[in-house]
Amino acid sequence: MGKKGSWFSSVKKALSPDPKEKADKKANKSKKKWFGKEKHTLRDSSTAVTATESPPHPVPVPPVEEVKLEEVEEEQTKHAYSVAVATAAAAEAAVAAAHAAAEVVRLTTVNQFSGKSQEEVAAIRVQTAFRGYLARRALRALRGLVRLKSLVDGPTAKRQTANALKCMQTLSRMQSQISSRRIRMLEENRALQRQLMQKHVKELESLRVSLFFLFSFLVKERIWCWNSRT
Repeated sequence: MGKKGSWFSSVKKALSPDPKEKADKKANKSKKKWFGKEKHTLRDSSTAVTATESPPHPVPVPPVEEVKLEEVEEEQTKHAYSVAVATAAAAEAAVAAAHAAAEVVRLTTVNQFSGKSQEEVAAIRVQTAFRGYLARRALRALRGLVRLKSLVDGPTAKRQTANALKCMQTLSRMQSQISSRRIRMLEENRALQRQLMQKHVKELESLRVSLFFLFSFLVKERIWCWNSRT
């Protein structure tokens, strides 16, 4: 046993590193830890300095008008949604009532059919079928009305109507501008024609006056020649 223990201890010593190498490794580990701590502390201090130096960003405050418009739109959408829910509940209640009435009619007709002819039974069945058809038609109309009301009261429809009104306003403004421009052009053309007519009249008057003077001069000259001959 002693020999085995001595042989195992000698092999262990041969494989194990020297105590100097162990000391060097421990020193390197301690240095690495110290440098890591120093870097970590430097990073923490730099982040703290940047955090203290950087001013807080101002929080953008939305304008009051936009906030009011958003609140109004939210209230309108909530109101439209509540109305749609109420009408849908009423429609469902009407459907349930129609089904219950049909069931009651069916149960009562089963008991009433005893002792009646085939013509009366057929007439009762036709009446019940027609009433069911009318109830289903009214239900479809009510559902369509609910959908239409929800669409009309919705924000998208209001936005579309606002855009349509703006387009109509711009169109009417453009039409008024075009009509005013046409009227102005007509007035300018009339004024120009009036000026041309006045100028033409003045030219004719001056020509008439010149012709009158020329005719009078010729007449006077002819009279003078006739007097000189006599």
